[in-house]
Amino acid sequence: MLLRLMLVACVSGGPSVPAQSMEPVSDSVRVGTIEGQLEMRPTPARRRADRYLGAAVHAPSTVQRIAPVVFLRGRFPGITAPAGRIRLEQRDTTFTPAVVIVGVGGTVEFPNGDPFFHNVFSYSPAQRFDLGRYPQGESKAVRFDEPGIVRIYCEVHETMRSAVIVVENPFHAIVDDQGAFIIRDVPDGRWELEVWHPDLDGGVRTITVEAGQTTRLTIPLQ
Repeated sequence: MLLRLMLVACVSGGPSVPAQSMEPVSDSVRVGTIEGQLEMRPTPARRRADRYLGAAVHAPSTVQRIAPVVFLRGRFPGITAPAGRIRLEQRDTTFTPAVVIVGVGGTVEFPNGDPFFHNVFSYSPAQRFDLGRYPQGESKAVRFDEPGIVRIYCEVHETMRSAVIVVENPFHAIVDDQGAFIIRDVPDGRWELEVWHPDLDGGVRTITVEAGQTTRLTIPLQ
């Protein structure tokens, strides 16, 4: 039996993230499905003035929105997340898409599609880097070798932000605009589900997946 995990993704303000598939696993693996709904309190739009032109010249802009992500933590015997190579473009003074998921050992390219300079950097514990400023048409890349959440910013434009979620397995989903998500073909057992939201506390929950069943979750975020 060939099992494939399809990534359910809906990223506001950018193109959808391509579905990712997992390598075939043994016929003996018994799997179930996780369906969930995040209950999220409204978060006011964060506003920042342009640091170079000043508020008197440029009205404050809204900080870029990032969709929440849910994923199972840790390694699964015989199942790994595809590493691959993903593009996270700088275009129209935003990161597009706003969030990407990559397996440990994967690489993210950061091409500049705008007619002015950008800078890409992160101070996240899972990956610290600073690519410096570079112009339209140039691209730089970063390899991610440790699992975790890597928040991405542009030093030139304070409203730009993104995230790279580095995972050890292919069981994850980007939450849609209604707060819903689904993760298919999850081996049965007890697993740790992490919820990441850019502005709210997500946390980690222990869940049980039963073969042939759907585990349904309602997760309030504060």
